[in-house]
Amino acid sequence: MLNIVIGDAELETIPDEMRNDPVLRRMANKNKKDINYMLLDSNYMHSIIERYYPGKSNRFGRPDIIYIFLEVALESILNKSGNLRIFIHTKRNKVIEINPEVRLPKSYNRFQGLIEDLFRKNRIVYNGNTLLDMYDMDLLSLLSRFNNVIVLSPHGEKNRLNNIISDDVCFLIGGFSEGDYITDVYKKYKSYSIFNEELTIWSVGMEVITEYERFKGLL
Repeated sequence: MLNIVIGDAELETIPDEMRNDPVLRRMANKNKKDINYMLLDSNYMHSIIERYYPGKSNRFGRPDIIYIFLEVALESILNKSGNLRIFIHTKRNKVIEINPEVRLPKSYNRFQGLIEDLFRKNRIVYNGNTLLDMYDMDLLSLLSRFNNVIVLSPHGEKNRLNNIISDDVCFLIGGFSEGDYITDVYKKYKSYSIFNEELTIWSVGMEVITEYERFKGLL
């Protein structure tokens, strides 16, 4: 089994200090959304985020990169063969467990609505099956559930995936577009870099998934 944890993900609702912003309130009213559960999204809120968090607008509010990663990973051969488990850990210490059989919306706007509903209810259930489950847990507590954890980071030791892949492994991938993990994962776990340039989380995820598919003889 391959476990992938997306760590310190920039996936959150509008922070408390931003909820009275008049522009955001107009945006919420226009889209008929509850601002308390509306996702922070730098694609639409870049200048507002910059006003409240100077210098952070390129990192904060990135549900789009989580969406792309999940769309790609859940359609993989590995997932369809029942050999992949995905966990999203947010920087606010929420963990989202993804049912491998979930079929996410193909539209990004509908994905936003689904995740906003998840933040409201903590669980998405369909026909008696839990598709998405969210609960409070910090990253190190989540990683402690796995015996073999490998941190992927551009700051790690250079290595090839085929040298570090193994059965029942957990790979940690950063859920942000720039910067580093907020959680100090380097003290406890070995970190590796698989390329000489920074990669998107979905490209890292697919490299890991494809290498594990080869390891399991699925390709």
